[in-house]
Amino acid sequence: MTNTKPLEPLEICWRVLEASSSRIVTCKIFGATTSGVELRVGYSDALLHTQLMPDIESARLSAQNWIDAMRKSAGRSPVS
Repeated sequence: MTNTKPLEPLEICWRVLEASSSRIVTCKIFGATTSGVELRVGYSDALLHTQLMPDIESARLSAQNWIDAMRKSAGRSPVS
């Protein structure tokens, strides 16, 4: 039997408190494959969305787009 550690993120892009449930939604970048990285959004116990990206810069840009979309859907303007 091998001892494997959980995959650690390369970077945490953002965390947002979801007011309706008082849960924290987190966006993280993981080193998923040799051909790119994986961008994940979810709660600590549930993955909401994942996407493979060619590089870390593309992942950061998508993470920013996702948080902007979340803020827009919540009726708030994006904050830089």
